[in-house]
Amino acid sequence: MQKSPRRRSLRPAKLLRRPSKSLLPNMTPGRMSTKRADQQANNWRTYIIVVVALALLGIGGTALVILRRTDQALANIQTSDPRANTPNSNTNNTVDTAPNTAPFVPATLKQPFTMLLVGVDKRAEAVTEGVRSDTLILVRINPQGNWATMLSVPRDSVVPLPSGALGKVNSAFSYGYYNAEQLYGAGTSQDAGGGAAAAETMEQFLKIHVDYIAQVDFHGFERLVDSVGGVIVDVKQALVDPEYPTENHGVERIYIAPGVQLMDGKTALIFARSRHSTNDFDRSKRQQQVLKAVLNQVRSRDLAANVSLLPNWINVLEQNVRTTLPMSDVSTMTDLAGIASHLDSSRIAQFSINPTDVRVDNVLTSDIYWNENDIQLLVKKWQNGSTIPGVATLQVLNGSGVTGVGSSISDALSNTGFSVLAAGNNQGSPTTILYDIGDHTSERQQLMSALGLNTTQVITNAGRPAGAASDASMVLVVGADYQASWTGATP
Repeated sequence: MQKSPRRRSLRPAKLLRRPSKSLLPNMTPGRMSTKRADQQANNWRTYIIVVVALALLGIGGTALVILRRTDQALANIQTSDPRANTPNSNTNNTVDTAPNTAPFVPATLKQPFTMLLVGVDKRAEAVTEGVRSDTLILVRINPQGNWATMLSVPRDSVVPLPSGALGKVNSAFSYGYYNAEQLYGAGTSQDAGGGAAAAETMEQFLKIHVDYIAQVDFHGFERLVDSVGGVIVDVKQALVDPEYPTENHGVERIYIAPGVQLMDGKTALIFARSRHSTNDFDRSKRQQQVLKAVLNQVRSRDLAANVSLLPNWINVLEQNVRTTLPMSDVSTMTDLAGIASHLDSSRIAQFSINPTDVRVDNVLTSDIYWNENDIQLLVKKWQNGSTIPGVATLQVLNGSGVTGVGSSISDALSNTGFSVLAAGNNQGSPTTILYDIGDHTSERQQLMSALGLNTTQVITNAGRPAGAASDASMVLVVGADYQASWTGATP
């Protein structure tokens, strides 16, 4: 049978490999350097994003079908969160050094929520080095605004650890893993202990609240990509890696040509994982590229095509994903379906802690000490989604004369899906006025509905009122007509 011609713009990537022996003739597993082993373990940086994104977003629209078919599989994916059994988890977006006595309560999926994605290296070859987390990514999802943001935290970042000492952030998981019952009580699994300790460390370091945790294994990544027919990636420049690590602890030479590529799972993995071609920051961009390519490929398929893949997907997810999301709850599946149907990859923003965006206060060997003020500025951008096209950022200015009103209303509006900046103060106003610095029709109408404002209290294409932040696209000046019900505003 004559083969159909391939599309030139979607040519499969070419990989030129040489055996390990020709590159490093004396290389053996026992003599491989620790640095090389660390490099090989870094395949997490891709898998954690893609696999969980598929679990939460790609198959969300058909999750009810999965629930009916494979209750046991979903039960295996779901794991308990031991933070619910301890009083030392924070429930606010501000983390103090002193423990919070309030019990841990996760958000619902109808409100903006945060999930910590943890990539854990448990390979048999790494047993002597101990179980560790190689990737930590925080995902912020806003269901009402239909956008999401991701924040990567470098594993060499120095942070306060659950042990009370300062150390690399990736050691938090290990500490919780090997001290699970001591930290969280008898019967706590090591996986659950590790995830909880990592989440609490993120809360302390970034001064945020982590609602859910997901731990990811990487073995199913290639199968997932292959199951959707590969992914289309535009390779901006040729990728050449003379020492790409292999599974047998050797290396091989990799070459991926520039141009639009139709990549299978193995090639997509290599493209995102390679670390010798340029630097870690370029690799981070490639990983984001692969993630969006996978999501786009899944979303481009019709429902029937995706349903046909469910048995394979659920098998891969069951083997490689554990999450504290209540997967067996029908309402969770319904909420995930709603998120998946409205969230487009163009409304997913990527952030990372890196020297371009955050000053480095100190470096000791490989330990990185980041500037705390710059960290908080980056976290705010990650939380409010202000870099996503079409997302209007709201700031509340308190001109009512009542202390704390601005912050209270900001929190209430944030919980209902508005992208909210830090509250400020105004000199005083007898009437509450909404300044729309532009014409954000959708957000403006939602805010008017939530607070019961009339058209006389709204100014469109307005100038920026005194005290407003430069990046605020809408400003609510709360006047003396403030109503207490606004602190629980719902659109």
